[in-house]
Amino acid sequence: GVAVGVAVGVAVGVAVGVAVGVAVGGAFGVAVGVAFGVAGAMRGAFYLIQLAPAWWGRQRKTHPVEWDELSVFPLPYTRNFLLQRLQQDELAGLTLLTEVARNPFQRWAVQSAVQHYLHTHPQPLHTVYRLLNAPKLDEFVFAPVEKRDWAITIPVRQLVLADLDGRWVKSSTDTDRFVYRLTRRLRDNRVTPLTRFAGVLHDLLAQQKEIEDDEEPFDLGQYREVYAALASIEQKAAGSAGHAERSEASRPRPFTGGATLAHLPAEVYPGGAEITRSFAAMAAYLVCKNLTELAAAGRANTLPNQASAIRPHVMSSLAALESVSDNICAYRDSTSRTNKQAALLRATDALKALDQAVQATVIAPEQYLLRRIIRQWQALIITEGGVVGRAVQAGPVPNPYILNNPAEGERFVGRDDIMRRLEELWGHEGQVPSVVIYGHRRMGKTSILHNLGRRFGAQTVIVDFNMQRVGRLSSDADLLYQLALHIYDEYQAQGFAGLDEPAEQEFPAERAYLGFTRFLKRLDGVRAGRRLIITIDEFEKIEAQMEEGRLTPELLDFWRGTFTTFPWLVLAFAGLYSLEERRHDYWNPLFGSVTGIPVSFLTPGAARLLITEPSPDFALDYDEAAIDRIVALTNGQPFLVQLIGHTLVTRFNQRTYEQGREQERRFHLADVEQVIAAPEFNRDGNPYFSGVWWQAEHSAPAGSPQLAVLVALAPHPAGLTLEELGAALGQPPSDMPEALATLQRHDVVVADGPRYRFTVELMRRWVAQQHGY
Repeated sequence: GVAVGVAVGVAVGVAVGVAVGVAVGGAFGVAVGVAFGVAGAMRGAFYLIQLAPAWWGRQRKTHPVEWDELSVFPLPYTRNFLLQRLQQDELAGLTLLTEVARNPFQRWAVQSAVQHYLHTHPQPLHTVYRLLNAPKLDEFVFAPVEKRDWAITIPVRQLVLADLDGRWVKSSTDTDRFVYRLTRRLRDNRVTPLTRFAGVLHDLLAQQKEIEDDEEPFDLGQYREVYAALASIEQKAAGSAGHAERSEASRPRPFTGGATLAHLPAEVYPGGAEITRSFAAMAAYLVCKNLTELAAAGRANTLPNQASAIRPHVMSSLAALESVSDNICAYRDSTSRTNKQAALLRATDALKALDQAVQATVIAPEQYLLRRIIRQWQALIITEGGVVGRAVQAGPVPNPYILNNPAEGERFVGRDDIMRRLEELWGHEGQVPSVVIYGHRRMGKTSILHNLGRRFGAQTVIVDFNMQRVGRLSSDADLLYQLALHIYDEYQAQGFAGLDEPAEQEFPAERAYLGFTRFLKRLDGVRAGRRLIITIDEFEKIEAQMEEGRLTPELLDFWRGTFTTFPWLVLAFAGLYSLEERRHDYWNPLFGSVTGIPVSFLTPGAARLLITEPSPDFALDYDEAAIDRIVALTNGQPFLVQLIGHTLVTRFNQRTYEQGREQERRFHLADVEQVIAAPEFNRDGNPYFSGVWWQAEHSAPAGSPQLAVLVALAPHPAGLTLEELGAALGQPPSDMPEALATLQRHDVVVADGPRYRFTVELMRRWVAQQHGY
């Protein structure tokens, strides 16, 4: 617009000159008119006025470029003023640069300031990625008004990256190119690996559609020379002799003229190895055409340490792709069709979870590249999985026993007693108590929480807030904001309307409780009589973060007051410890107002049901001796019951459909004994065994000989009396009751008449094996 105005001004001046020429006689009038038109269009009078404040701008206080968006002529100290603003406050400086970049006549100063800022910054690559992540640079160079405008306008970010690479890109009208050439000598035209990498980032942003189009090949390797140069310079500097020389080499060199890349001195770009290796890995992953190439690419790539990564989410995503590649390697190396299918399923699940994480955490352009890799890999796995699936579809029995995930739907078996207890507590209108469900690991607490929705119907909204998935928090405000988001997401998923998404600024650290209360009041107006149950799994992680100072004990008191104030709100905690074992008094206000529900072993009837009917269409049978033996070995511990059943089905499938052995479709006592005697059984059961051992070691009272008691009992299936136990430990019997009480409370040891023995026989065998009995 400024350039067009100049042209129009000149034309008008010529017209005025012709008129004056007619009046005063010819050429002199025309010359006066042309001069008048050019000076007016170029805002010459304003330029003279602005020289003084521009001169004062060298003091870095103000400058006309801040408030005159139509200036044409270059003003003194413009570049220095913009650079100073960047150095004082990078975010505020980027905001000013965005506004100045919209004027093509002053765009040279933006390019020169950013160029100098990057090349004098101790961490230029980190700064480049902050530019990529700055929301202000997402704004368009000019606001699209007509449909055709969308085809030419670009974000300021792409303009800045192209300018750094010394390239003109069309951002408005064709007059931009003329202005670019006119101001080119004012720009900082150095060529370095950093400027060339900025050009690569521009190209990747501009090629979003090409990258996202799976039908067209995309070769990231075409930029290999550029991104490889970043690491080679860093390595060269790292290998230079002497600490003083390395320190000197790490300082960016001042720009001294229009040097070419070949003539520039070596500069150091911290993080260059990360960029090089990550781009090399993505380039290799993008060209994989089959699973063999995919497995080879994963083994060939080596990633640097993620601890100090410029883009930690990119590096964690690439590490996840390495794990997927490991599953593909397991698939390629396996001779078992069942194991092949299992490896492909693990890879598929991992890619699905990774795609969601990349969308949520990784910024462009790496987000485009990673998502394309994921889609290409998924297609390869689907193609190969179809072949494997057809090979095994007619044979192996689907394994219905669940080991590492919550059991849901028809596969949730054996906890009717606890579900009935919850129905007693929550099965009426009005105020109902919150609950805490506690017990050992692998007892089925998470499965209970996951099945509440099926039990309590459409008038109840269940919000899953698993502390293990939430991760490390920064404050009470962070936790409450995330909780509000989980509530909002669940309401949206169920199709409820009228609830606005909570904003993070509504949860400031000093008024986080007020922000959450206001959110609940808004929810109260749209919940339509529905009760809200928030399930908080792994609640002991809250205490761990309190001990680290991330959360405050006041949070628990706030929750207590919250479900008193809002009777339709219920909290359902699940965790490891019983109520009386909380280590700090600040739990008392909360747990004093909730109902505790212990989760222990399955009853013999429930265990039998889980063994024989793990799913409605289970096609294998057990004889009575096998069922009784499983119940006796596990005492109804649900994870161990599932583990034995899962191992039996896997063994049956391997022998029948892979080794070609003809077998009866019934499990006998001998099958159970062979399964539990295999070395793999203790390995697969270790999550439960080691979890019980750890809890016994860390439970109150501190210093109590609980582990010593377990080791002493391990060689004795029938158990020991108190006197025999004291003799085995070399301690008086009076020292034993406290430790035995804790172990009994945790269901590790049971009193059988005068004798104490392990509650779970398989746990006793694990301890005996660990200690050489």
